[in-house]
Amino acid sequence: MTAEFRAAHASGENWASVASELAELLEKEPLPEQALAFLYVSEPLAEDLGSILTFLRSRLSIEHWVGASGVGICGSGRAYFGVPAASVMVAPFARDEFHIFEPLKTEADLDAAGLQQAIDRLQPIFGLVHGDPTAPESLANLTELARLGSTYLVGGIASGERGAPQIADRVVGGGLSGVLFDGRTSVQVGISQACIPVGPVHRVTEGREGVVATLDDRPALDVLKEELETDGGEQSMASGRYHAALMVPGSDTGDFVVRNLLGIDPQNNMIAISGDVQAGDAIRFVRRDGGAAEHDLRRMLGDLQKRLPSKPRGALYCSCVARGPHLFGTESREMMIIRDELGDLPLTGFYGSGEICNDRFYGYTGVLTLFI
Repeated sequence: MTAEFRAAHASGENWASVASELAELLEKEPLPEQALAFLYVSEPLAEDLGSILTFLRSRLSIEHWVGASGVGICGSGRAYFGVPAASVMVAPFARDEFHIFEPLKTEADLDAAGLQQAIDRLQPIFGLVHGDPTAPESLANLTELARLGSTYLVGGIASGERGAPQIADRVVGGGLSGVLFDGRTSVQVGISQACIPVGPVHRVTEGREGVVATLDDRPALDVLKEELETDGGEQSMASGRYHAALMVPGSDTGDFVVRNLLGIDPQNNMIAISGDVQAGDAIRFVRRDGGAAEHDLRRMLGDLQKRLPSKPRGALYCSCVARGPHLFGTESREMMIIRDELGDLPLTGFYGSGEICNDRFYGYTGVLTLFI
């Protein structure tokens, strides 16, 4: 019989009470003899991450751990913000089925013998990574890491004003850390960007850097005004609800990267966005608010379910600090939607300062990985 994934989440007055409750919940049933554990802690426990890790490693007799701290953390049907809390998932992976790597701080770190040997051995098609918000230069390694192993990466940037440590078998920081999985590991990944389109995809016919002059040979501002009016009479960008979505070239899933609308030039009928744009790029306008966020999350979950060959064994969710109660109204609403759609399955995750899906960084997104 295949060993099962196990998960637990808890909050309490301090790190010791939280860690003790997690251990008690996880010990209610036998844990896998060989396992990899994921641990996420909320911001009030960031400075205690080392103590929590040491306690749980000893109590549960699990050697290998990965994770991070976040402004919020989550479990099945529940999220925690602003209180001492932690979430754990124990996954039944044998030691030779994964490779944990410490922070990659420079491009030279990618040439490390241990990492390349692990890629040659595992032939990974999937990996989980955590980033350090105080070391943005290290984030440039993401694309090359994905390319080295032809690996689909998910994850997020640790978050919190009290520090944003990561776990790679010990508490670390300063770069990209994480774990690569054996190529036989089966997952399905979905991404929700909390947006819904307000019009069709357009082609930039004149534009450079962040300024768009024409779309489909029409003045860009005219196109924007028409679509906002159709969406409900919104004539101003001041609401902050509307954004530009740059379509990802070659994507067969309609993937896009959201950029802010920065301003308009009524005299010349142009618009400005917070991202480079060139003639020939594909772009559309989208709306982001609570209703759009829930609609898009349910769409993503529905798409995932259609791709599932069997019931998921466990799940990882990396969401944005700007989602959670800010978009969904209440602290746990986002996680309750996932549980409603997929059922009560072992799940862990956190709310970070940026999300990772494939080889790109996103914002305002929820990246859900299901282990099959």
